[in-house]
Amino acid sequence: MAKITGKVLYIYPAQQLTSKSGNAFSKRDFVIAVQRFDPDTGEATIDDTNTPQLTLTGDRSSQLENIKQGDIVTVDYYLRGRRFRGEDNKEKIITDINVTSVRLNAVRLEPVVNAKAPDAAPNAAPASATQPKGPNDDLPF
Repeated sequence: MAKITGKVLYIYPAQQLTSKSGNAFSKRDFVIAVQRFDPDTGEATIDDTNTPQLTLTGDRSSQLENIKQGDIVTVDYYLRGRRFRGEDNKEKIITDINVTSVRLNAVRLEPVVNAKAPDAAPNAAPASATQPKGPNDDLPF
């Protein structure tokens, strides 16, 4: 399972469709501008040029009811590929993005920052204990 976070640009109306086998199902498309991280600063930004259209089907399409344009969402999805032979008898592959959930982010996009320094090695002796004693030991540096 993979995740993608982004800003909702469009939410299309739900559609009621019928499959080839005659079963009715609902489908709802939406478009997001994908979040990316600046390689120099680590700051999270929205990439307005990376805007995939995603689809929810069946009961999952109701997940978009409480989401509106401009909201920041996280989308869980998985990729599915399948082979078939076209009319020209050449093998082709269709890749689907199967969205499993869409969640509203409670937190706005923020830079990624490590707030805590790594812990010291366990049982490590203090630096002052490993330094030789001298006449200037009372200096603060």
